[in-house]
Amino acid sequence: MSTELSNMARKKQPDLYIDLERFKLGLYALDDTTKAPFGSAKAMRNVYVTDRGGIAPRPGTILLGAENTTNNGTKGLYNFRKSFDQNEFLIKGYDDELEVYSKNNPTAGWWRLKNGFTSEKEFGFITSLVNTSNEDYAVFGNRHEPYQSWNGAVAVVQTALTGGETEIVVDSLLTDEIFYSGTASSASGTTIDIATAEWGASQWVNLRVYITSGTHIGKIRLITANTTTQITFDTLGSTPGTATFEVRKLKFVASGSVIYNGTAIGHSNLLEYNKIPVSSAHAGSIGDIVADVPIEYVGAPRGNRLTNYLGRIIVGRVRSAVARDAGGALQGFSSGGSYFVSEINDPFSFDFSAARVAGEGDIISTPYGGGEIEDVVHQEDTAYIIKQRYIEAVSYSQDANDLPVREPLKAEVGSVGRVIKGSDDIYFLTPDKKFTSIGRIRSKDRKPGTENLGKPIQRLLDKFVGGQGRGKEYNDRLYIPLRENSTFSNNNISLVYNKVNGSYEGIWDVPAFDYEDFNSGLYYAESNGANVYQMLVGTADVVGTQRHPIVSKYQTHFMNLTPSKANLQALNTMFYEGYISGDTTITFKVWKGLSEDTFFQFDFSASDDVSLLDGTVLQAFLGNEPMGLSPMGTIGEPDPDGRRHFSFRVYFPWQYSNYFSVGFSSSGADLDYELTRMGLGLKESYSVMNTKVKNI
Repeated sequence: MSTELSNMARKKQPDLYIDLERFKLGLYALDDTTKAPFGSAKAMRNVYVTDRGGIAPRPGTILLGAENTTNNGTKGLYNFRKSFDQNEFLIKGYDDELEVYSKNNPTAGWWRLKNGFTSEKEFGFITSLVNTSNEDYAVFGNRHEPYQSWNGAVAVVQTALTGGETEIVVDSLLTDEIFYSGTASSASGTTIDIATAEWGASQWVNLRVYITSGTHIGKIRLITANTTTQITFDTLGSTPGTATFEVRKLKFVASGSVIYNGTAIGHSNLLEYNKIPVSSAHAGSIGDIVADVPIEYVGAPRGNRLTNYLGRIIVGRVRSAVARDAGGALQGFSSGGSYFVSEINDPFSFDFSAARVAGEGDIISTPYGGGEIEDVVHQEDTAYIIKQRYIEAVSYSQDANDLPVREPLKAEVGSVGRVIKGSDDIYFLTPDKKFTSIGRIRSKDRKPGTENLGKPIQRLLDKFVGGQGRGKEYNDRLYIPLRENSTFSNNNISLVYNKVNGSYEGIWDVPAFDYEDFNSGLYYAESNGANVYQMLVGTADVVGTQRHPIVSKYQTHFMNLTPSKANLQALNTMFYEGYISGDTTITFKVWKGLSEDTFFQFDFSASDDVSLLDGTVLQAFLGNEPMGLSPMGTIGEPDPDGRRHFSFRVYFPWQYSNYFSVGFSSSGADLDYELTRMGLGLKESYSVMNTKVKNI
């Protein structure tokens, strides 16, 4: 290179490079964009901070099951897990329906559990695993229909039904757990004996004996008594002889109703392990799910805010119930500010005496704060009752008195809707648009500066509208469903908070009503439709065979890196580093002077066809004065994920301004990239030489 050319090149070199890589600071929305922390984002839309501190487009979503085209939004989502069963049941409510998706039966898709509910009413769910019924239940309510439970009993139709059949053949009516198996040494029509004692007296009462060989093979009977060597059961009609047998549990109600192909039907006593006797079956196909119909408890409180508390169920936002008056007489109840507590180990009884006895149910009023109960939730050994302007902690004394111990927290502090139950705290949005937690409220007097988690984005929170649905903590992130402003009828965005980094990862275009974890993944039920989507998978929003694009945007706040913000900066170089895969295009952008319009932007892309990055940017130089003899960038070999490491500089004419901002955008399905560093080539200039026009 000639001396003259070298001197010209040096004139175009910046005094210093400033690396921008503190993406973990996340989104800030303060009063003045020029005063935000260096590296924080002014805009983060559909992006997230990666585990190594870079920025990438948010992961995709996949529709769970077939698309439901109804316009009614979901009003509840819950994952019901049973104790012994390895199955999981994702339950969603919408319109007048409750539908279920079974982890172990995915080919069945979504199937009706029950319909005929009051339309568009929100459901609340909780699980009861400790109760006197020796059963696991999903307990739920919508405030309008009776309090209900479902035991999670499902089977699969094995023989097609055309209608009129007197039995429904399924795979099994028994749970998978085998509590005992053996061979009878002697037997009668109502007893089986074994030679050597192998169990305790009364150990098998209320379970089933299942005959697995001989003339009564396949039959099941209720065990009414047992000694250490003999089982007594409802009669088989004749002896099974020295047959093999098992002790099992019946997962269905012995006499009740089941539902399949969308219609419920009653059945008589279940006497064979795989047959449901009915008067006249309706049509059904092989593979249809048969489920027990939920049970109603008409005298229980009708509410939709439920939580567990040490063997009890607490129900809030009760619309109607049966309660006692001041004199102890039963009467109707209607008070949205009170909550009901079930008896110990009985989630279906809320009874209490005129003078309450330990272990009975309870009813407690919350007179402070006004309005209805927004949520009830437990955390460790305490339950919290949350209204819009009042929070109460309640625990029952673990002694013979069984008295409620109530602790009012802060007056005029509460939640505008459902709260997020995290692993170690409870998070919520207050009526005055603060995002905070129970733990921070309780410690406010000791840590006055840490009350509002949402302070860094307060200007955004002031616009957002909460109060619909329920968020979720998942893998150290909080997913918060919101409306972007009051013009939206339903939630249209989700705000993402990273607990590890203590920062907001921006806004995702995910219109969630509820979030839930299911089958080792995170799912959301949409607020403007009846569908459920798996999150954090792939690089597109997938509905059937359609792959919808993800539109991402990132922009830093405007920065002035001179000692005095009154001084001008000069910028003519940008440096970029990160990872990119084939068929991916990123649009890099640079702004100055607080303008909404960019003064410089370009596309950077990769192509699977040639397995090389587009070299036009890497070989770019200003005019006829190249900065070097070779491209100013490097491209690595593909990593195991098929992505290549890249780094490059790009030059442009000197730009002068008090403030600069940098960022990028992308739009498309299956884009895969991560930006780990952006650098600004700067020098400080106190004046700018302007061309003078000579007067004539």
